[in-house]
Amino acid sequence: MARYFLEVSYDGSLFGGFQIQANQQTIQGEIEKALETIFRVPLALTGASRTDAGVHGLQNFFHFDTDLQIESKHIYNMNALLPKSIVVKNIYAVPADAHARFDAIKRAYLYKIHTQKNPFLEGRSWFYPFAVNMELMQEATKSLLTYTHFETFSKKSTQVNTFECHITKAFWEMTEEGYTFHIESNRFLRGMIRGLVGTLLQVGRGQISLEKWHEIVLSNNEQLADFSTPAHGLYLSLIDYPPFLKKIV
Repeated sequence: MARYFLEVSYDGSLFGGFQIQANQQTIQGEIEKALETIFRVPLALTGASRTDAGVHGLQNFFHFDTDLQIESKHIYNMNALLPKSIVVKNIYAVPADAHARFDAIKRAYLYKIHTQKNPFLEGRSWFYPFAVNMELMQEATKSLLTYTHFETFSKKSTQVNTFECHITKAFWEMTEEGYTFHIESNRFLRGMIRGLVGTLLQVGRGQISLEKWHEIVLSNNEQLADFSTPAHGLYLSLIDYPPFLKKIV
């Protein structure tokens, strides 16, 4: 039996999340329906990284196993069946033990904020019309590279064995519309990016000091973090794998 990776991209606005769940339209559910329509048999997908309801994915992956002949034409076939807000970008043939979730070596997210009301960004960026001190926010953000324990920024309704994350990049970028938060790590915790963004904005608005910021990070108390940032500004932007992910069907 052969294993394949599906590379997908999606607008999460209309979906109840990435992973299949009862009574919800999800990214996984729509793709599994398309696969079953094409191949006449159910094919179970395993996702690389779950995103919550409303979160977007510039790049995400599934893997699945099958003895069926998978060809490049099936990319077109799937996209013809999928909603306009989901696209299959590539199919990769991979080793039989390759795992979409556990073999990922790096993940990246970005969070978009616009500062002027713009109907064309609604649902794809957070309208945040408040003045912030970008220099203070950048300084606090830079400190994330010196920490590895992020229990403060993990929602408690999750089951993980460790709160350790190794962040390799984190910064704010000024854009034409406002600013964007970028972050890369080997892994992330549930709610982590939205908690970081919300709390960093408190630094930028002078609601908490840099000293208080460090206290919050070290507190391991999620009640001190601000998770109120909406889902629609968040994008999973990259998942990186070892070189085995090379062969496109």
